[in-house]
Amino acid sequence: MNNCKNRQRAAAAAAGVLGVLLLAAPEAAAEGFASGTALCLASVLPALFPFFVVCELLTAAPPPARLLRPLQRLLGLETPEAAQAVALSWLGGYAVSAQLAGRLYGAHRISRRDARRLLLLGCCSGPGFVIGCVGGLLLGRLQLGVLLYAAQLAANLAATACLDLFSASGRPSRTFSAARPAPPAPPQTAGLPRAISSAVSASLSVCGCVVFFRIVGAVIRAFLPVPPLLLSAALEISAGCADAAAQGGQAALYGCCAVLSLLGLSVWSQIQLFSGDAFCPRALLLSRVLHFFFLQGLVRLCVRFLPGSLAVCSSLSARVVPISRLPPDAALLGFVFLCAALYKVRQNLYNK
Repeated sequence: MNNCKNRQRAAAAAAGVLGVLLLAAPEAAAEGFASGTALCLASVLPALFPFFVVCELLTAAPPPARLLRPLQRLLGLETPEAAQAVALSWLGGYAVSAQLAGRLYGAHRISRRDARRLLLLGCCSGPGFVIGCVGGLLLGRLQLGVLLYAAQLAANLAATACLDLFSASGRPSRTFSAARPAPPAPPQTAGLPRAISSAVSASLSVCGCVVFFRIVGAVIRAFLPVPPLLLSAALEISAGCADAAAQGGQAALYGCCAVLSLLGLSVWSQIQLFSGDAFCPRALLLSRVLHFFFLQGLVRLCVRFLPGSLAVCSSLSARVVPISRLPPDAALLGFVFLCAALYKVRQNLYNK
């Protein structure tokens, strides 16, 4: 009880300090809001919104048990639903993993053990961000992006296996039957409209976390001489990778590895928000620490086999430069998303 009260007091004190800083540096707050909004429109929404819709549609239907059985046995999962969720998480990233873990566990479709393993195995950055953004744009080589994406999945498997060796929770759960039927669900509307509505809400939550921590980072930099790399890596994963890549040389590569392993407060907030009762902070924190060492080792071992020079360079400055014009596909997706969000807000107001 005392610990809970102390955490609440600390959170209230931090919120009060942040409020004072926002009032003292409105220009920095506006800059952070603008950069966060540009990031959401350029990369976050195109990467996550379609996957949220697809995951909503796929989880509503029974999974192909025969096709998923090899993956289920390999990962030590109890149900095909959990195996399907892990596969979708590897494509959609940590937000998809947390959303599926919270939804399936809350609906009694997977056990507590499978929900925990889903978070540990599926907590990764999506291929679009790692291969396209980190590898192709920041580090200048798509091969490095492919290596980082494969290595982070291997590090997830290795970290989870290590936790299983030293934890009794790695054994199959006996207190919860994965085959227990879930309570009957109430009648719902058509699949696609409901999937789009749920994806809009989830995407808005992700964008809210990204924009908020961008504002926090900009305000802190206006008052404290904190190294940009440490601050951005602690707050937000995309800014952390950009600042790490700006270091140049091998420090850029291994700095990006560190950011991908430790994630940042923005990602941790998203995971806690979406996973709900399935959130396991201690196991996830220990897993990410192990992930840091495994990813560093795997990249050091495998990078020497890539063709070409091992030196990594970047032409980006230490700060992310917002683009002045979105690509046509990102602009179209952003327009559709905003229309759907406005329609949902109007529908909620009309129902009230």
